[in-house]
Amino acid sequence: MVEDEAAVVRRIFEGYASGLSARALAAALNAESVRSPGVGSGQWSFSTISGNAKRGTGILNNELYIGRLVWNRQRFIKDPGTGKRQTRPNPPEEWVIYLRIIDDDLWQRVKALQDDVQADLPPGTSHGLM
Repeated sequence: MVEDEAAVVRRIFEGYASGLSARALAAALNAESVRSPGVGSGQWSFSTISGNAKRGTGILNNELYIGRLVWNRQRFIKDPGTGKRQTRPNPPEEWVIYLRIIDDDLWQRVKALQDDVQADLPPGTSHGLM
């Protein structure tokens, strides 16, 4: 995620925690022409922000922001009557969950070490540490 997008996510969480509704947050982002995620109109809606807590959808329920990634939470089916795509939740036992295993401090220490090692090498070379 690029820093501009991360700043918008932090703003949404902080705004909601301070008492703003998802509708108010969406209206403010739209008024400032902040583009919403994904494809489409680029406009924010309250559901993009609040989503569905039970299904884990929406920015406020996305555990990716705390380092937890869940796959296969839902599936899509086509309604035979309308031809429109609809979501259906998968049972939790079918979810695939990845947890954060490296904290920020360790990540940054490794990145700094890699930078130090790279700086000591002749230009144009790289070196992986084991």
